[in-house]
Amino acid sequence: MTVNQALVDSGAAGLFPTTADALRQRDARLRELVTLPPAPPRPAYSALALPEFPSAA
Repeated sequence: MTVNQALVDSGAAGLFPTTADALRQRDARLRELVTLPPAPPRPAYSALALPEFPSAA
């Protein structure tokens, strides 16, 4: 859980800005997009290793 909590950033709401300045910044970023950027890898989710189960076949 600590690894996941360390992924939290400053708490800025990227899609739903709470101030007029943040709204202007978000709109400027969206206007500059040509294609959607690839999602960054989330290393914390790969930290969980599930055991292998025998197949039923």
